[in-house]
This record gives sequence, C-alpha cells and structure tokens, in this order.
Amino acid sequence: MTTLMYPETLPEKTISFLYDPGLTEEPLSSLKSCGIIDPNEYRRYITMVMKEKVDKIHDHAISKGMGKDGRWFTNVRDPRTGKLKRVAGQTKEDVYQKLYDFYFVTPKKKKALTLRRVYPEWLRYRVATAGKTNSVHRQDTDFKRFYLDEPLSKKILDTPVTELTRATLKKWECEMIRKHEMTYKRATNIFSILRQVLDYLVDCEKLTKNIAREVRLDRTLYKPVNKAPASTQIFYPDEVEKLMKLSYQKAQERLDENYLAIPLIRLLGLRIGECLALSFSDFDSSTNRIHIHSSLCVRDELKKDGTWASRSFQVEDALKKGAPPRDLLGSDEVFDLVKKVKVILFKKGIFRERLFETATQNNIQMKLYRMCDELGIERRSPHKLRKTYISMLLNNGIDPDFVRQQAGHKQLQTTLNNYTYSTTRDSEIVEKLNHLLAL
Repeated sequence: MTTLMYPETLPEKTISFLYDPGLTEEPLSSLKSCGIIDPNEYRRYITMVMKEKVDKIHDHAISKGMGKDGRWFTNVRDPRTGKLKRVAGQTKEDVYQKLYDFYFVTPKKKKALTLRRVYPEWLRYRVATAGKTNSVHRQDTDFKRFYLDEPLSKKILDTPVTELTRATLKKWECEMIRKHEMTYKRATNIFSILRQVLDYLVDCEKLTKNIAREVRLDRTLYKPVNKAPASTQIFYPDEVEKLMKLSYQKAQERLDENYLAIPLIRLLGLRIGECLALSFSDFDSSTNRIHIHSSLCVRDELKKDGTWASRSFQVEDALKKGAPPRDLLGSDEVFDLVKKVKVILFKKGIFRERLFETATQNNIQMKLYRMCDELGIERRSPHKLRKTYISMLLNNGIDPDFVRQQAGHKQLQTTLNNYTYSTTRDSEIVEKLNHLLAL
C-alpha cells in the first residue's frame, strides 16, 4: 500500500528539486517503488506549496495573452535597475516556476560568499582593527585598480570562495604579474588583499581554510628590482649647501619657520612626520641630544557609504610601525636652528611648544620643490634629504651601526641596501680615475 506524505512545510531546496521541469522521473520512481509517495500527487502538492509562497509576495497579476500562442505573463521589478521586466511562459505553472526562481532561488545564488560580496564587510573590519587606517586606504585603492577595474580579476571576484582552487589562483597571479610587470614587493601587496579577506572568513568560521596561502610562485616571474641611480635619490653636497642657505634666507625674509624644517631634516636624517612633530622640550643642548618619540600622521576615515573622507593630519605619540622612541646626537647647527625658530615665533607673537605648525606634510614638500626650481636643481622629496644624511655619514666613515640607530632602522641591511648612495658625481669620479690611472 502506497503511503502519501504531505509535510506541513517543505524546504525550498526540496520544492525546487522536485518541481524542476527538466527532472527525470527516476528519483520519483525510486521513491514510488519503495512505497513512499505517489509522484503525480507529490508534484501537485509541491506546485500548490510553491504557488502559495509566490502569491504571498508577488503583487502583479498573472494573465494569459491574447496572441495566437496563448502565452502567460506577468511583471517583476528588477532589483538592480528598479524597472519592471516581463516574465512569460507557455503555461501558468511555467510562470509560477520562474517567479519562484526569481524570488527564492536566484537571490540565494547571489548571496554566495564571493570576494566581491565580502570585501566591503572586510574593509570595515580592517579599519576597526588596524593600527593606522592610511595603510587600509592604500589597500582599498589597490583593490579598485587591480580587482574591480581589472578584467583578469573578474573570475576571482565572482567565484564563490569555497570553489576557488590553487590552480585558479596561481594562474591568475601569474597573469597579473606579467601584465602589470610587478616586483615581488608589489605583487605581495596586491595579493595580500585576497589572502587577508580569506583569513577573515576563516576567523568568522565561514571558511575552513585559506587556500590562497598555499599558492607558490616561481620567483623569476617578478620584475627585477634595480637600485635607483644616486642622482635621483640624494642631493649632492653643492646642492645641499645651496638649499640650506636659501632655506635660512626665506625663513628670515618671510618670517616663516616652516622653511627651517628642510635643513633640520637634512641635519638629523628625520622622516618628515618626525620632524614636524618636534617640540622644543625634545632638544637637550647640554648633551646635544634630540628625543624622537612623536610623528605627524595621516588620518584616513572610511565613511558609511564606503568612500573615504578627506585626509587629515595629527601629531601622535608614536613612530613608524610602532618603533620605540630614540635619542639622536645632533651637531651644534641643529641647536642654532632651533634658536632661529624661537626668534621667528617671538617676532610673530606666537608661543607654542611645537617648532612647526603645518596642516599637512605637503606644505614642506612644496616649499622644497619651489626652492629646487629656483636653484635649477632637479626636484627631489624631503625623504631624499633623509637619504642624503645617511649616505653622507656612511661615506665619511661614521660607524654603520650608529647611523642605523640615528635612522631608526631595526636592521643594518635596511640602512645599507636602501639608504646608502654615492654622494660624488660621476664626473668627479671620472676625474679622479683619470688622475689615479694615468700612466
């Protein structure tokens, strides 16, 4: 005897599976042979349940057309455009099936965990947990360029993260490296976005493992990094002398103490943010020491709509990457410069603790650029003054570890590999070679 089963509620997957017009009779026949259901009765019941679910939310009439084919039709509102679009079928049941898919099946497919869908959620999480949001801002800029606006990344963006494979990711990364001629460091920064998003899903227990961290690439794929020529990375001694003189001159003529930040960076090898956060109390003339503990930092704020507010700057009692405070040894000229700053502020009737008061770091950079133009010197950033300081010390025999400490580097290799350049022009070297090697 056949027992008909009519559960009060059916899962949407069950309804969709059993009602699928393309479904063969084999599954239902198997159930019938076991004496569980009557396939035809069950189909009618499922159709009834499906119609009830659709009728609860569908607010447009389902009508039969007047044409020769007698097709049935209705309208639904496209969630992406907000416009009405027609849904039609040969029978009324066909229309109901399409409506059921529209309301209950397709939305579930769209909610699959993809990088495109999860990224905004991860971005908010990253901002909430990051020490400094300027690094998150840079990642968001890279995401827009190398993911959203990059055709090669479309599959990575829209494939459910559970379906991503090592082979798929490896092929994508290789194609991206070749197309954009990425160095190892650049590629690591770009691909770390995907890795961090998947790490987040693992932490949320929405993913069992981060397969992106299992991808290994051949190091020969990356664009080689050639050290930039010294002429683009440092100021030569004659250029430094001209810049120092002009900075002092403009500071006095214009009563603008911010011009003195430029020679101070050169005299101490400071990062520009460290220089602009200095207070008078940080200088101890009795020991020729300067206490470096603060920095003028970028503040980036992510708005609720996912865009970034205009950047702001503020002094924070912290150094780059959480480095500990350090005490520098400075020449007598450093303390003479501090006195000049005090005199200018006194003349303007200003009394404050900090040496410099500027809204952004760009203010100092533009002053340096304009002086370079005035002197006929190729423009270089304030950071190149820091490299000039380090290079001049090392090239004149100062102990490398002392230079490392002055620069605030953890590793000596950072100082030697990235901040050391010849401060002698090629023409001067050729002249010395001619003299030394002359027969």
